[in-house]
Amino acid sequence: MERLADFAHRLSAALALLGVLALTPTVLHGGTHPAEARALPMNIADAVVSGDDAAPGLGPRVRSSHAYLRAMIDEAALRSSTFRSIVAAIEKTNGIVYVEHGGCQHGVRTCLSLEVTPAAGYRILRILVDARQPDWDVMGSIGHELRHALEVLENPALVDSASVYLFYANGDTKDRPFETRAAINAGFAVRNEVGSFAKGRLH
Repeated sequence: MERLADFAHRLSAALALLGVLALTPTVLHGGTHPAEARALPMNIADAVVSGDDAAPGLGPRVRSSHAYLRAMIDEAALRSSTFRSIVAAIEKTNGIVYVEHGGCQHGVRTCLSLEVTPAAGYRILRILVDARQPDWDVMGSIGHELRHALEVLENPALVDSASVYLFYANGDTKDRPFETRAAINAGFAVRNEVGSFAKGRLH
């Protein structure tokens, strides 16, 4: 009876969570609850299955339609070994990550959407970035969110917003819901490496 009661309780909680997810904007940022973000001005599923992107191995797995953000991704890859390792790890998954300029609520400047879009055998994720920040901060923030994206893509069970929500609801940081130590450390490492690279150029 206890097992039956426990199952009923878990089922009730799961159904309640699904009800919350239906009403909750699905964007993740470290240290905050999911925050709303503006929709991307593109159909990313169509983008994956059309043109050269339909062929495996063609085109980067970390992409952006925003010229400045593409430049920041390239610059971060040049300056930061941590950033390069995260991107290389994403390249080995079945994921494609779009990094686009967009707004996140509650004063959050970057966020990973909890939505997972399946297309042509890929799982498509999106990161929104407020590009109106100093370059070093943009690069560090992208590194942080890409680490979150890698956490999702390394787990084949994370295939929709509900599973991603549950994954981060049980995160490993008690004082910062929907955050992970790996993403925090990645963001700090990218910022430090970008800064050290710039200082090295000055000497």
